[in-house]
Amino acid sequence: MFEGFDKLSLAERQDAFMDKWISAEGVEFASDENKAAYQQRAGLVAAALKIDQDIKRVPIMPLTTFAPTMLAGLSGQDAMYDPDKAGQAYLDFCTTYQPDTAGAATMLGYGPALETLDYHLYKWPGHGVAENLSYQFNEKEYMSADEYDHLINDPTDFWLRSWIPKTMGALAPLAQMEPVYGTMELPIAASWLISLGTPPVQQALQTLLKASKQYFDWINVLGGYLAKIMAAGFPFGAGSATKVPFDTLSDSFRGTTPLMMDMYRRPEKVLEAVERLVPAMIKTGVDGAKANGNPLVFIPLHKGADGFMSDEQFEKFYWPYLKRVMYGLAEAGCVPCCFVEGGYNQRLEYLADTSDIRCMYLFDRTDMAKAREVLGGKVCIAGGFPISLILTGTPEQVKDETKKLMDAAAGDKGYILSIGCAMDEAKPDTMRAFVEAGMEYGKY
Repeated sequence: MFEGFDKLSLAERQDAFMDKWISAEGVEFASDENKAAYQQRAGLVAAALKIDQDIKRVPIMPLTTFAPTMLAGLSGQDAMYDPDKAGQAYLDFCTTYQPDTAGAATMLGYGPALETLDYHLYKWPGHGVAENLSYQFNEKEYMSADEYDHLINDPTDFWLRSWIPKTMGALAPLAQMEPVYGTMELPIAASWLISLGTPPVQQALQTLLKASKQYFDWINVLGGYLAKIMAAGFPFGAGSATKVPFDTLSDSFRGTTPLMMDMYRRPEKVLEAVERLVPAMIKTGVDGAKANGNPLVFIPLHKGADGFMSDEQFEKFYWPYLKRVMYGLAEAGCVPCCFVEGGYNQRLEYLADTSDIRCMYLFDRTDMAKAREVLGGKVCIAGGFPISLILTGTPEQVKDETKKLMDAAAGDKGYILSIGCAMDEAKPDTMRAFVEAGMEYGKY
């Protein structure tokens, strides 16, 4: 990042990246006032992540997916097929409700390109899900038990010639390609090139080019709105995302039930696989954060919650590899921001073991008073607000719950106010009450 960066401690590297993010170098602001607002908001988030005792207010960071587009009256299909409408909705959400961080419309994906690819990993509005709703993960066994060695020995080849052909129907012929290693010498290059020249593979490659052009055009439209969001004074709440190695293996490859059985039938293969995925998960998070100039790396924690696996299994299969990803991110100056889905009331002591780096744990259903008791003053905690009140409560109930949450969680000055799940829906009056209550009750 700069000369001498490698001589800094991990926390100092993270602080340096956050300082660069706060400075907003290269951002063209609409006004000096907007630049000051951006720096103040980003500075608040950084102060909470550092547990800075001089922080003046709790930052407000709603975790949004389709909520901004739903509030704008758009269906889920509108949001995934019209980037102008989606981008404007995300901009309007920020200027209307004035949170301290913005969500990214890129979370929504682009429907036409998914159609082109015949994408199987998700159902989306108008394609397996009603047009007015949001997308849904379509979990299946996309990796068979006998493919562990393929993943372990060569993750890239596994991704390209096994997993992608199973999750993108239009790219199924890529499974017929020869491994790329055949290109290393002239006498053996022919078989690889010939495999790429077969009509099915040629068609798949043309389809891939079409989908990539669709996504390129989509981000060029959305990018203008993302720039407007920053120009209006709102930093983004994440610069990139990555996953826990176990969750990658469970969610997208083996599927939950097969992997649960693998933990008993072939535990050594599971351990080899998650070990192999650690560098890829680190690189995914770091590359995105550096490209976007934003150190915050979003990590959803899917399968480590209380009740999914025992403490012994958590210690064996999950936590060591999540921790290695977090520290790998920190080495590059990135800040791991873990979305702790489900309840972690039995796991809090593990999370305290990352107190020597800057990180955030955004809780879903964890007891926030207990989270503060165990983690307060050690790591930044966030979340805990029930989405049910945003959807079904009154503004008064929202304000009362916000004050209660602040009293329980914010006393150590390392708390960020957020809703405990990613919002697909919201109501204008309760959303406004949430932010207003955060401003009122979050002052130190």
